[in-house]
Amino acid sequence: MHNVLRQLFLIIIFACSVSTQSISSEKIKSFFSNSALNIESSSLEIIDSEKNAIFKGQVRIVNEDALLATDNLILHYSFDDITGDIQVEKITCEGNVLIEYENQVITSLNAVYDARANQLVFSDDVIISRDEGNAIKADKVSVDLNTMRIKMDSKSRVKAFITPNN
Repeated sequence: MHNVLRQLFLIIIFACSVSTQSISSEKIKSFFSNSALNIESSSLEIIDSEKNAIFKGQVRIVNEDALLATDNLILHYSFDDITGDIQVEKITCEGNVLIEYENQVITSLNAVYDARANQLVFSDDVIISRDEGNAIKADKVSVDLNTMRIKMDSKSRVKAFITPNN
């Protein structure tokens, strides 16, 4: 279960970082190597027949460098018959998504990671900020992790707030 959540966290943090400033793959790898995760929620329900693990109520995933918080997190998984490993199919964060990593913060109402398509989508009131004064606001942020194409859309307009030298 820890490996699955580490993959989720890695993908989310990577996507958020790339959208505001690129970081090295070595930095991402070092972030997760030998780093314990503390996972808390009001409840955890595993429905093996549906291959879902459902964390409900003030879900917090913390390690020494980062935080992921959301109201509910649903992990859709499958098993690799050959290795017996758990394969992540999809991760859904529902309600008040917050990610803090170094001097970066992303908030949205919802987030979905589709492992098969290798895509990450933040939706509903997305704000990505880095340092003081630098932020991007959109209704939806889609990240294709295969090509690192990031698309930001809004019903009105996408807004970027940039402070020089930050």
